[in-house]
Amino acid sequence: MAEPEDVAAGMGALIPGGGALSMAMAAMDKTMGAKAMAEVIQSTDRLVESAKTGGFTVTKEGADPIIKVLEKFMEEVKELRAQLAIDFDQEPKLGEHDYGKRVALHMWEAANDERSPRAALTKLSKILERSRIALLIASDQYQEQEESARDIFRKMGE
Repeated sequence: MAEPEDVAAGMGALIPGGGALSMAMAAMDKTMGAKAMAEVIQSTDRLVESAKTGGFTVTKEGADPIIKVLEKFMEEVKELRAQLAIDFDQEPKLGEHDYGKRVALHMWEAANDERSPRAALTKLSKILERSRIALLIASDQYQEQEESARDIFRKMGE
């Protein structure tokens, strides 16, 4: 008898988004494991702190297009998360027999654990939002520095 993992892998096409889901899970596991995602989140936290302390600044003209792209991606991630919620908030219906129930439970757990696309999208959301915040802070800092410099030059001219 096949193991539930083997059956689940082979049944990806039977679940809405299942084939794509299994491919996405494999790709994310290879490229962005939990450790790598945690490191990226920590990096964005440091980026926010750096912006708050004036460690970097950026003009509004430089930040705004990047912020718009981040916001667009944030919206797309939100839509993907909503679709995954529809697809995976409950176990797939694979019959009332014991084996079908075991496979359904395994598939639901795989779709909702810390290595799932849902978890990866949640982390990606945090990364995008924190990057956006850092750019907003950095562009505000730049604006404040610019205004401060103008004030100094005005006072010198008086």
